[in-house]
Amino acid sequence: MKGRKSLSFYMVVLALLCVVASSAFAAYSQSGPKAKEILFPIYMDDEAILLALLRGDVDIYPGLTQPADIKKLRANKNIDLTMNMGYHMFYVALNTGKYPTSEKAFRQAFAHLVDRDKIILNLFEGYMLPLDSLVPQSSNYYYDGIKKYEYDLKKAAQILDEAGFKMGPNGVRIDPKTGKDLEKIEFLTPLYEVAPTSAELGKMLAQEANKVGIPMVATPLDFNVILDKIDSFDYQLYALAWSLSREPDHLYSFFHSSNAIEAGQNTTQTKVPEIDKALEDLLYATNREDFAKAANRSQELLAEHVPYVTLYSRPYIDAFRTDKVKGYVPMSGYGAAQYQNLWTTLNIESIDGDDTVRWVLPQEPKTFNLCTAKSAYDWDVLGRVMDNAFAYDPETVADMPNWVTEYQEGTWEYKDPETGKVVSNAAVTTYKMRKDVKWHDGTPFTAKDVKFSLEYLRDNQVPRYLSTTKEIVKVETPDDYTVVFYASTPGFLHVYDIQGLPLLKPEIWKDVKDWQAFQPWLEAHPTVEGLTKLVGIGPYVFKEYRVGEYVRLERFDDYWRLKL
Repeated sequence: MKGRKSLSFYMVVLALLCVVASSAFAAYSQSGPKAKEILFPIYMDDEAILLALLRGDVDIYPGLTQPADIKKLRANKNIDLTMNMGYHMFYVALNTGKYPTSEKAFRQAFAHLVDRDKIILNLFEGYMLPLDSLVPQSSNYYYDGIKKYEYDLKKAAQILDEAGFKMGPNGVRIDPKTGKDLEKIEFLTPLYEVAPTSAELGKMLAQEANKVGIPMVATPLDFNVILDKIDSFDYQLYALAWSLSREPDHLYSFFHSSNAIEAGQNTTQTKVPEIDKALEDLLYATNREDFAKAANRSQELLAEHVPYVTLYSRPYIDAFRTDKVKGYVPMSGYGAAQYQNLWTTLNIESIDGDDTVRWVLPQEPKTFNLCTAKSAYDWDVLGRVMDNAFAYDPETVADMPNWVTEYQEGTWEYKDPETGKVVSNAAVTTYKMRKDVKWHDGTPFTAKDVKFSLEYLRDNQVPRYLSTTKEIVKVETPDDYTVVFYASTPGFLHVYDIQGLPLLKPEIWKDVKDWQAFQPWLEAHPTVEGLTKLVGIGPYVFKEYRVGEYVRLERFDDYWRLKL
């Protein structure tokens, strides 16, 4: 076993990058959007994206990871790099419902095969932060007191031996269930053309596994094929990344047993009662102190059971052509060019006489169905068509009003109709809404639309939103611009049940029976010519998607923030 480099070492590397990459918080307007059109050209090759940016064919290249690209771009006088620490987590998922990754000892042994220093220095030249935890260092809830798995081939081999996976005469571990060589284990990664560092990382880890007799092979696949396999639990290991949120409630979504359903967010099929209890304490905490304790306990237990092996957290490094655009706003936790950053979406504009901003989409979207979309590439588009209840301050990430102007927290007494259990302090939240928000078809956006959206998602048990909607017992609308959520459980996080809720227009969705197969972007709007059934309340209107070429959005000229 070798000693790992300290976190401070990587912070110094990133600090040196900051000499040329701006992380300063820019002045920004809350009015907008300023650009008439956003065009998302689809480039599924890193080299093609780089060349397009250098030629001036595109204006924005989000999420750089390749050191060579970063060095080349920062030397170009017409390109500005921004860098912000992000709520980002790159991880390897191990399917706890499929042998042999179902065995805790096997997962712990694999965790000892990960040489984070080698990965970060060889693939990224130090431009990442090594991550052991399931909460990144940029979060207030990052916890360093968990069980650590240092890179140690001997320790990995010892764990496998003790669990009965003895080394066989052919250099392959013996399956203790069959007495024969372990069968080949596939490790799924994106394709080299799309995500070369992820594909190479998979190859590196498979080689480490081979050194201790695990017959693992890295299998690069199309990104959307990987998602299909994950949704159906048809995998053993895969490597992907999450862009997380400010609160670590993702721990509940990713690892509570109730979410281990097809197309759900518990993709590892983690079903451990002790973990469930800790996650429930997290979700239902009524104050920040108890919430922090539950977050730490959850991280401790998950580190013991190892459904994910985290590798690194990356800063968001985004590139902008300064001779083409202005108005981008660096943002803590999310970077300057991610869809969660409302302020860049509102402020970005062309400065070369063209009303179109060209924003790279580095992967083919899978769907624009609000109920089933889950990849960042789907939401790069949908995040500009939709609008969240709250906005976040770009520097402090504190709540700011958006279409919800204020809220009031309270409690009520809930009695479970099946068990008779009474929850005397179940959460109830009253939200006040703006009165000048409109759908893209020009009709008013009201509390009844919010009520319909939540009830549709809940009643259809849409997996992506189940961890939120299953807790909501009823929704009331005292008037057109007040909505009240009644939860079955306590917890101050219930305030955010409305945040990120996909808003479904009742006139379009009420007759949709097969919500999984619905393709609203391909169907014409029933009353407004030129619109599809993919309508939202956000700053941009969906206009066109040409597979393999581009997605086109147009400014919503009746967006309420244009009047500020």
